[in-house]
Amino acid sequence: MTAPAFSQIILLLAFIIPAILFLITQQKTLQFIQPQNRLMSPGMVWLQCIPLFGLIWQFVVVSRISGSIIKEFSSWDDNSILGLPSPEIAGELGKRPTYQVGIAYCIIISTGIIINFFEIPHFVQTGIAAWNLAGIICWVMYWVKLTQYKRKLSRKYL
Repeated sequence: MTAPAFSQIILLLAFIIPAILFLITQQKTLQFIQPQNRLMSPGMVWLQCIPLFGLIWQFVVVSRISGSIIKEFSSWDDNSILGLPSPEIAGELGKRPTYQVGIAYCIIISTGIIINFFEIPHFVQTGIAAWNLAGIICWVMYWVKLTQYKRKLSRKYL
């Protein structure tokens, strides 16, 4: 195997492995939500792997995961004896958990991919690289936030 081919395989793995781990995080987050509170089946997150369709589907996934988390937290509130939310979830009610940073990552990543289909002057490419870096940063921030909510959800059932 030549050096360029080996480096391409390493770069491909450097992209695919985090992407798979990210999708597993989304799936497990939905699995910790009671079925009646899910706005989508956990396995449907994998539809994001379909080229082009995945660019649109990621918006749906981010929105539905956020809505599912809201429904789950609201159902916890319904189970309290006094009708008051537990301190653990009181600050979460009335918010759209993970939604803002999730939609930001979707918009930035999608537009970055679409822009790459066009021939871009060399002096603009630095700005595009910064734009794509911002998308990766938002993606990581979303992933971290999603992991935090997954942990909150898992504590309820463990």
